[in-house]
Amino acid sequence: MSTPGVPPPTTPPYLLRTPRLILRCLAPDDAVRRKEAVDSSGVHLENFFSHASGWPIPLSTHAAIVRKQRGQFDLDQDRGYGVFEPETGRMLGETGLLKRAGLEALELFYWLRHDALGQGIATEMASAMVKTAFEFDQVKRMDVMCDPENERSAAMARRLGFTFEGRLRDRRLAPHHERKDLLCFTLLASEYPHTSARQLSLQYFDFLGHPLP
Repeated sequence: MSTPGVPPPTTPPYLLRTPRLILRCLAPDDAVRRKEAVDSSGVHLENFFSHASGWPIPLSTHAAIVRKQRGQFDLDQDRGYGVFEPETGRMLGETGLLKRAGLEALELFYWLRHDALGQGIATEMASAMVKTAFEFDQVKRMDVMCDPENERSAAMARRLGFTFEGRLRDRRLAPHHERKDLLCFTLLASEYPHTSARQLSLQYFDFLGHPLP
Protein backbone atom coordinates (compact mmCIF):
# COMPACT_ATOMS: atom_id res chain seq x y z
CA MET A 1 0.00 0.00 0.00
CA SER A 2 1.40 3.39 -0.96
CA THR A 3 1.84 6.26 1.44
CA PRO A 4 0.13 9.54 0.47
CA GLY A 5 2.65 11.99 -0.94
CA VAL A 6 5.15 9.24 -1.87
CA PRO A 7 5.35 8.34 -5.58
CA PRO A 8 3.82 4.91 -6.26
CA PRO A 9 5.96 1.99 -7.51
CA THR A 10 6.63 2.08 -11.25
CA THR A 11 5.25 -1.45 -11.70
CA PRO A 12 1.48 -1.73 -11.31
CA PRO A 13 -0.01 -4.62 -9.33
CA TYR A 14 -0.61 -7.59 -11.60
CA LEU A 15 -2.53 -9.53 -8.97
CA LEU A 16 -4.66 -8.44 -6.05
CA ARG A 17 -6.23 -10.49 -3.25
CA THR A 18 -9.33 -9.47 -1.34
CA PRO A 19 -11.00 -11.60 1.36
CA ARG A 20 -12.98 -13.57 -1.25
CA LEU A 21 -11.46 -12.84 -4.64
CA ILE A 22 -8.39 -12.91 -6.83
CA LEU A 23 -8.09 -10.07 -9.34
CA ARG A 24 -5.32 -10.49 -11.89
CA CYS A 25 -4.08 -9.42 -15.27
CA LEU A 26 -5.53 -11.66 -17.98
CA ALA A 27 -3.61 -14.51 -19.62
CA PRO A 28 -4.30 -16.31 -22.96
CA ASP A 29 -6.13 -19.25 -21.39
CA ASP A 30 -8.56 -16.84 -19.73
CA ALA A 31 -10.31 -16.48 -23.08
CA VAL A 32 -12.08 -19.81 -22.44
CA ARG A 33 -13.03 -18.77 -18.90
CA ARG A 34 -14.27 -15.42 -20.18
CA LYS A 35 -16.46 -17.05 -22.83
CA GLU A 36 -18.02 -19.39 -20.25
CA ALA A 37 -18.76 -16.49 -17.88
CA VAL A 38 -20.39 -14.42 -20.63
CA ASP A 39 -22.27 -17.28 -22.32
CA SER A 40 -23.73 -18.50 -19.03
CA SER A 41 -25.09 -15.00 -18.28
CA GLY A 42 -27.31 -14.74 -21.36
CA VAL A 43 -29.24 -11.50 -21.74
CA HIS A 44 -27.77 -10.17 -18.47
CA LEU A 45 -24.55 -9.27 -20.33
CA GLU A 46 -25.82 -9.05 -23.91
CA ASN A 47 -26.23 -5.28 -23.74
CA PHE A 48 -22.81 -4.81 -22.12
CA PHE A 49 -21.17 -6.69 -24.98
CA SER A 50 -23.45 -5.38 -27.72
CA HIS A 51 -20.39 -4.12 -29.61
CA ALA A 52 -19.04 -7.65 -30.11
CA SER A 53 -19.62 -9.41 -33.42
CA GLY A 54 -22.41 -11.94 -33.11
CA TRP A 55 -24.00 -13.62 -30.13
CA PRO A 56 -22.88 -15.77 -28.49
CA ILE A 57 -19.47 -14.18 -28.84
CA PRO A 58 -17.01 -16.59 -30.51
CA LEU A 59 -13.91 -17.71 -28.65
CA SER A 60 -11.70 -15.93 -31.20
CA THR A 61 -13.27 -12.59 -30.24
CA HIS A 62 -12.75 -13.26 -26.53
CA ALA A 63 -9.12 -14.16 -27.29
CA ALA A 64 -8.64 -10.90 -29.21
CA ILE A 65 -10.15 -8.91 -26.31
CA VAL A 66 -7.91 -10.67 -23.77
CA ARG A 67 -4.87 -10.01 -25.97
CA LYS A 68 -5.76 -6.32 -26.30
CA GLN A 69 -6.40 -5.91 -22.57
CA ARG A 70 -3.13 -7.64 -21.71
CA GLY A 71 -1.23 -5.44 -24.15
CA GLN A 72 -2.71 -2.27 -22.67
CA PHE A 73 -1.89 -3.48 -19.17
CA ASP A 74 1.74 -4.27 -20.02
CA LEU A 75 2.13 -0.85 -21.68
CA ASP A 76 0.87 0.94 -18.53
CA GLN A 77 -2.29 2.08 -20.27
CA ASP A 78 -5.75 0.89 -19.17
CA ARG A 79 -5.59 -1.87 -16.55
CA GLY A 80 -8.19 -4.61 -16.80
CA TYR A 81 -8.36 -7.38 -14.21
CA GLY A 82 -10.12 -10.71 -14.43
CA VAL A 83 -11.95 -11.57 -11.22
CA PHE A 84 -11.75 -15.20 -10.07
CA GLU A 85 -12.80 -17.53 -7.27
CA PRO A 86 -9.59 -18.54 -5.44
CA GLU A 87 -10.74 -22.11 -4.83
CA THR A 88 -12.04 -23.02 -8.29
CA GLY A 89 -10.45 -20.53 -10.67
CA ARG A 90 -13.92 -19.79 -12.06
CA MET A 91 -14.11 -16.39 -13.71
CA LEU A 92 -16.70 -14.15 -12.08
CA GLY A 93 -16.23 -11.04 -14.21
CA GLU A 94 -13.84 -8.23 -14.91
CA THR A 95 -13.03 -4.87 -13.45
CA GLY A 96 -10.39 -2.25 -14.06
CA LEU A 97 -9.16 1.30 -14.31
CA LEU A 98 -9.43 3.40 -17.47
CA LYS A 99 -7.28 6.44 -18.16
CA ARG A 100 -9.82 8.31 -20.27
CA ALA A 101 -11.03 10.15 -17.14
CA GLY A 102 -8.31 12.79 -17.58
CA LEU A 103 -5.28 14.02 -15.63
CA GLU A 104 -4.74 12.43 -12.22
CA ALA A 105 -8.04 10.59 -12.62
CA LEU A 106 -9.21 7.08 -13.44
CA GLU A 107 -12.55 5.61 -14.46
CA LEU A 108 -13.85 2.42 -12.86
CA PHE A 109 -15.42 -0.28 -15.02
CA TYR A 110 -16.73 -3.75 -14.23
CA TRP A 111 -19.04 -6.54 -15.27
CA LEU A 112 -20.21 -9.57 -13.30
CA ARG A 113 -21.63 -12.90 -14.42
CA HIS A 114 -25.32 -13.44 -13.75
CA ASP A 115 -25.07 -16.24 -11.18
CA ALA A 116 -22.70 -14.16 -9.02
CA LEU A 117 -25.17 -11.32 -8.50
CA GLY A 118 -26.55 -10.51 -5.06
CA GLN A 119 -23.50 -11.75 -3.13
CA GLY A 120 -21.63 -8.47 -2.69
CA ILE A 121 -18.97 -9.54 -5.18
CA ALA A 122 -19.41 -6.51 -7.44
CA THR A 123 -18.98 -4.20 -4.47
CA GLU A 124 -15.89 -6.08 -3.28
CA MET A 125 -14.11 -6.01 -6.63
CA ALA A 126 -15.07 -2.39 -7.27
CA SER A 127 -13.85 -1.46 -3.79
CA ALA A 128 -10.50 -3.07 -4.65
CA MET A 129 -10.24 -0.79 -7.67
CA VAL A 130 -11.22 2.30 -5.65
CA LYS A 131 -8.60 1.52 -3.02
CA THR A 132 -5.98 0.82 -5.68
CA ALA A 133 -6.71 4.05 -7.55
CA PHE A 134 -6.45 6.29 -4.49
CA GLU A 135 -3.73 4.51 -2.49
CA PHE A 136 -1.56 2.97 -5.23
CA ASP A 137 -2.06 5.31 -8.19
CA GLN A 138 -2.77 8.30 -5.93
CA VAL A 139 -5.37 9.84 -8.22
CA LYS A 140 -7.31 12.98 -7.36
CA ARG A 141 -10.63 11.73 -8.76
CA MET A 142 -12.44 8.58 -9.84
CA ASP A 143 -15.37 8.38 -12.24
CA VAL A 144 -18.14 5.85 -12.80
CA MET A 145 -20.23 6.07 -15.96
CA CYS A 146 -23.34 3.99 -16.46
CA ASP A 147 -26.45 3.69 -18.57
CA PRO A 148 -29.45 5.56 -17.09
CA GLU A 149 -31.33 2.24 -17.00
CA ASN A 150 -28.52 0.44 -15.14
CA GLU A 151 -29.94 0.80 -11.64
CA ARG A 152 -27.52 -1.75 -10.14
CA SER A 153 -24.43 0.21 -11.21
CA ALA A 154 -25.91 3.52 -10.09
CA ALA A 155 -26.80 2.07 -6.69
CA MET A 156 -23.33 0.59 -6.26
CA ALA A 157 -21.65 3.89 -7.15
CA ARG A 158 -23.65 5.61 -4.43
CA ARG A 159 -22.92 2.78 -1.99
CA LEU A 160 -19.19 3.26 -2.58
CA GLY A 161 -19.47 6.95 -1.79
CA PHE A 162 -19.54 8.38 -5.31
CA THR A 163 -21.55 11.55 -5.88
CA PHE A 164 -23.98 11.84 -8.77
CA GLU A 165 -22.82 14.74 -10.92
CA GLY A 166 -25.37 14.63 -13.68
CA ARG A 167 -26.68 13.10 -16.87
CA LEU A 168 -24.27 13.50 -19.76
CA ARG A 169 -26.18 13.81 -23.01
CA ASP A 170 -25.39 11.90 -26.19
CA ARG A 171 -22.00 10.62 -25.04
CA ARG A 172 -19.81 8.13 -26.84
CA LEU A 173 -16.70 7.22 -24.84
CA ALA A 174 -15.22 4.63 -27.19
CA PRO A 175 -15.55 3.73 -30.89
CA HIS A 176 -17.58 0.59 -30.10
CA HIS A 177 -20.02 2.39 -27.79
CA GLU A 178 -23.51 3.34 -28.87
CA ARG A 179 -24.29 7.05 -28.64
CA LYS A 180 -26.54 7.54 -25.63
CA ASP A 181 -26.95 9.47 -22.39
CA LEU A 182 -24.76 8.43 -19.46
CA LEU A 183 -24.99 8.99 -15.72
CA CYS A 184 -21.78 10.38 -14.23
CA PHE A 185 -20.65 9.69 -10.65
CA THR A 186 -17.40 10.92 -9.09
CA LEU A 187 -15.35 10.34 -5.94
CA LEU A 188 -12.62 12.76 -4.87
CA ALA A 189 -9.41 11.97 -3.02
CA SER A 190 -10.60 14.11 -0.10
CA GLU A 191 -13.74 11.94 0.14
CA TYR A 192 -12.04 8.56 -0.18
CA PRO A 193 -10.96 8.24 3.53
CA HIS A 194 -14.63 8.20 4.52
CA THR A 195 -15.59 5.30 2.21
CA SER A 196 -16.00 1.62 2.98
CA ALA A 197 -13.43 0.80 0.28
CA ARG A 198 -10.68 2.20 2.48
CA GLN A 199 -11.36 -0.56 5.03
CA LEU A 200 -11.05 -3.39 2.50
CA SER A 201 -8.29 -5.90 3.22
CA LEU A 202 -6.21 -5.90 0.03
CA GLN A 203 -2.85 -7.37 -0.99
CA TYR A 204 -0.85 -6.37 -4.08
CA PHE A 205 1.61 -8.50 -6.08
CA ASP A 206 3.88 -7.46 -8.95
CA PHE A 207 4.58 -9.05 -12.35
CA LEU A 208 6.79 -11.72 -10.73
CA GLY A 209 4.32 -12.48 -7.97
CA HIS A 210 6.27 -10.59 -5.30
CA PRO A 211 4.25 -8.67 -2.69
CA LEU A 212 4.16 -4.92 -3.20
CA PRO A 213 4.40 -2.65 -0.16
